[in-house]
Amino acid sequence: MTAHDLLLRRDYFELKHHILAHTGLSYYADRDQDLSERIAGRLSSLELDDVAAYLELLRGNPAELDRLVGELTIGETYFFRQAEHFELLRTVIVPAMLARNRFSRQLRIWSAGCATGAEPYSLSILLRTAFEQELRGWDVLLLATDINVEYLARARHARFGDWALRETPPEWKARCFQRDGEKWRLRPEFRDGVQFRQHNLMSDEHPAGDGIPFDLIVCRNVLIYFSQPTIRTVAKKFYGFLRAGGWLVVGHAEPNPENFSLFDIYASKRATAYVRGLEPVAGDWMLLAEPGVDLAGSVPLPVPVAKPVESVPAVPPPPAPASPVAPLEEVRRLADCGEWTKARDAAELLVHREPLHAAAHFTLGLILEQRGEWEQARDELRRAIYLDRGFVLAHYYLGLAQEQAGQREPANRSLTTALRLARGKAAGELLPHGDGITAGDLASLAQTHLEWMG
Repeated sequence: MTAHDLLLRRDYFELKHHILAHTGLSYYADRDQDLSERIAGRLSSLELDDVAAYLELLRGNPAELDRLVGELTIGETYFFRQAEHFELLRTVIVPAMLARNRFSRQLRIWSAGCATGAEPYSLSILLRTAFEQELRGWDVLLLATDINVEYLARARHARFGDWALRETPPEWKARCFQRDGEKWRLRPEFRDGVQFRQHNLMSDEHPAGDGIPFDLIVCRNVLIYFSQPTIRTVAKKFYGFLRAGGWLVVGHAEPNPENFSLFDIYASKRATAYVRGLEPVAGDWMLLAEPGVDLAGSVPLPVPVAKPVESVPAVPPPPAPASPVAPLEEVRRLADCGEWTKARDAAELLVHREPLHAAAHFTLGLILEQRGEWEQARDELRRAIYLDRGFVLAHYYLGLAQEQAGQREPANRSLTTALRLARGKAAGELLPHGDGITAGDLASLAQTHLEWMG
């Protein structure tokens, strides 16, 4: 049965209602084409041609709902995503929790909607490096949940590609990961203590099953799938799962104060968090938590201070270019090592020498974007597209840069073009210069960003 045939079936809407009611994924409420394509894929896999039979299967077989959810959700994530949140955690939220819990010496954190595990593992790295001494002897629970059982299985393996580590500082990469074939595997000391469980945010069940409240809930880029009434319902549940004085961190696209009216707001210059009540327990804690006080500033993520492990070789400095103009691979190596100034200089030399090299302009654009030079980054990405109209990733990153600059209509056009080009390829096809990202992955990302923009 094709997606078109499915949409013509009268019982399709009963099936749709059941799926949305049990998953909360209101993202698909007015996207029947996308929803029907994913349902049709499952029907084809099961060799079913009967919508009513599939609905009965969903009602009686939770495993099939899990598999369908795997088709409906996007698991793209990466370590230390939205670094400003980790700055806020390091400089404000974690110190506040340590001060408040200094007598109980217990800490409970919930990563809700953890996908393939990059977020909870990032939290684990933060706690075990920046707060290693302070948390010695503490009882720390780091619970990670998701509705997608396939994502949870991948998260437990803790193996990630270069794309998932694209924002990870080189020192942290060397300290926290080991090479495992073409992947990176998180070291055991950072995996230990992270517990993964399946949990549906629509459920009233306590995610840990013990009823004990949390000190911190992190739920980022999950609520965008839900309707506004559902977001308010989930926010009320989060409030109930937090202890007084507990913190909630959501994604940048999600902090609508109307949805979190039960909470007090903490706003720094770069990030926002919510607090369940500001009850004075310790004077220094009140200072940390006072809304409007910016203690995060622009402090970078901490460099691990633990003693070097003999089996972990130090990160070597990037080798000097063999010629006055570094090849593209050398430019990327410099960027991967965090040598942004050297990478920019090398990329500028490369595009000067080879002005028709689309990938060189694209790489220079990403480097300039990383340095916050947004206007120049957009110019380089446009040059890459001029030289190669089918450069999918250039269209995508140009859209992100335009969105960052508040250019919503151009961003919409760029992301729509990226989506169209990506959908024109096989879903599993690797995109050039994408470090392992597939056309299907890129299409999902572009679609999600377009939805964030409304």
